[in-house]
Amino acid sequence: MSVPEGRRLIVGIDKGTTVTKAAVFDETGNELARAARFIEVLSPRRGWHEEDPAVSLRSTMDAVAEAVAALPGRASDIAAVSVSGHMTGAWLLDETGRPVRNAIAWPDARTLDTLTAFEASPPYEEYLDISATSALPGMTMLLLGHLARHEPDVIARTRYFACAKDYVQSFLTGRVVTDPTDVSLMPGDIATGRISPRLMELVGAEAFLSRAPEVRPSGEIIGTVTREASLATGIPEGTPVANGLGDAVSAMLGTGVVMPGQAVSVLGTSWLNQMVNRYLDDDLRGVGWVYPSPDGEHWIRCLAHTAGAGTFDWAVRTFCRDLAGGAASDFAAVEAEALASEEAGHGLTFLPYLSPAGVQAPFKDGNVRGVMLGLEHGTTRGDILRAVYEGQVYAAMDCYRRQGDDLSLLRLTGGGARSRVWRQTFSNALQVPVELVTTSESAALGVAILASVNVGIWKDLETAVSEMVRTVGRVEPDPRLAEPHQEAFDRFLRAQAAARELFAGFGRAGNQGKD
Repeated sequence: MSVPEGRRLIVGIDKGTTVTKAAVFDETGNELARAARFIEVLSPRRGWHEEDPAVSLRSTMDAVAEAVAALPGRASDIAAVSVSGHMTGAWLLDETGRPVRNAIAWPDARTLDTLTAFEASPPYEEYLDISATSALPGMTMLLLGHLARHEPDVIARTRYFACAKDYVQSFLTGRVVTDPTDVSLMPGDIATGRISPRLMELVGAEAFLSRAPEVRPSGEIIGTVTREASLATGIPEGTPVANGLGDAVSAMLGTGVVMPGQAVSVLGTSWLNQMVNRYLDDDLRGVGWVYPSPDGEHWIRCLAHTAGAGTFDWAVRTFCRDLAGGAASDFAAVEAEALASEEAGHGLTFLPYLSPAGVQAPFKDGNVRGVMLGLEHGTTRGDILRAVYEGQVYAAMDCYRRQGDDLSLLRLTGGGARSRVWRQTFSNALQVPVELVTTSESAALGVAILASVNVGIWKDLETAVSEMVRTVGRVEPDPRLAEPHQEAFDRFLRAQAAARELFAGFGRAGNQGKD
């Protein structure tokens, strides 16, 4: 589809779990306007996470309308719109696209006991053969199985089950469509990118099979903005709508990571380590999540390790009480002390596994806990801080080293990406360039990039990324530190193996997995 001259804006919508956002970008990725609204979380029972779909949709459309209105006279320049949304969960819609009950979002834990029993049963191996992805309580198929058992009346009233972005798209176009990235985490058949009847049978969700949405390629133009949607948003009626992406994939695309060997680490509460691979490695079967790339040519594996912000915050609270106020100057002082210690040369080994959940990637072990080895009388606070920084990087390095392709480029996002120590340590330990991206709305930008290709602004994703993603603060590796970091990482792995053996007898609840 060609784009008329002057229609060079793209609206990217990011339907989040707690905040929904909309941004307007020009064809070179400049963010021209942005707006956001909070999503009200409903918890009718402990561990449940629901939302009223109609209320969330109004909030999302209000955010879009505000962003579009911030550019007076430019609505006619909008070439396309696309949607990113939090993945999995269950949005049940009737024939007209209206919800038949509250939506259930991915953090929901109502199926936890069912999932625990399922993971210990023989059918779970077949589930992994089909999906190649680790199960979560809030996954669509598990939720559908739960509803079939506990709310069977909703089956007759449901015409489609869908995910968050699909519901938003259905309002924009009048058509209920999903894409292979969302299907991958429902999950579906990873080999075909389609809904799997056998997998639905395994989890007791087969009654919903005839309610599956149509699966179309990511980025395909699935319709145009309806009159009703135009009135709600200010986007002209007839504007093309490109089939969107699950948020993990759209955020990755928004950082410009599209080619095998490229990766992005999101340094937040947990650290999400995502890498584009040419093929899937069976050694990681059942660990983390697997998605198809936006163009369907490659695979993305996401390995989330729990040693994130909470581990660093613990170190600051415990060892730096005089610097734990949270001010920027305090953070700078913590960094300065760490930098005063020799990189990969302080003699300490830190396993950053402080989460009560233990380790979830690149292996599953609910028993293992954090360890600091090598302490002596001469150890300084700076040495301990440096070991914490490096231990967290080595935990991410452990995730990347087990994937199929050699890492060639790493981009960082999230709050931890502001850290000079982490940026340089990642680069030196992995011996790859490390870059930051300028946008704070990577998921919205990701679907805008995808839409720009499918309406003919750019010829392919690689070109679109080169034109629309901007990086700052590139850090090059110091080759002199390659060997010291490799030696330190080898000690990390030996300590990890010893800790797993030590903590195995402690009797904590959790999954004991294979490396």
